[in-house]
Amino acid sequence: MKVPKFLKWLDRYLEEAILVIFLILIACVMMFQVIIRYAFKNPLPWPEEFCRYCFVWSAMIATGFCIRRGSMLQVDVVIKLFPRPVTAAIDIIGKILAVAFCCIMFLPAWEVMQNALKIGQLSPAMQMPTWLLYLSAPLGFLSGIVRGIQSVILTCMELKKGNKKTIGGDIA
Repeated sequence: MKVPKFLKWLDRYLEEAILVIFLILIACVMMFQVIIRYAFKNPLPWPEEFCRYCFVWSAMIATGFCIRRGSMLQVDVVIKLFPRPVTAAIDIIGKILAVAFCCIMFLPAWEVMQNALKIGQLSPAMQMPTWLLYLSAPLGFLSGIVRGIQSVILTCMELKKGNKKTIGGDIA
């Protein structure tokens, strides 16, 4: 079965595209705020809050991105001292532990978001529902689960083929 090009692009670049958009938004809005603050001596109340929310969202979206790319925190110097089969096992175990962590954190994050939805609290400056901010956590952990499982499967498939490139690194 042939996968459409658009789905391949989404699979490969979705999180990265979202992260780039958030970074551009943060840079533009903060530059706008600096200009308004210093040129017109009249700062706006919402840019800092907006940028904070974009930063939180980008941090949570980066969960799946980092797991997929193999960019999790690890000590490469020590891991690369082992032979290839041990390195592969450590890589897969690390990914499985990352998925387990995301699974453990998903439900509490969902409950926090649900509580914020019930309360109906609004953010101080933008008057945005705070549950939208808290939604970033369960979506980030869900992305980590999906990308982690995908990464483990792809790593195992590449191991069967004998491809050394994918161990501990980016899987295309």
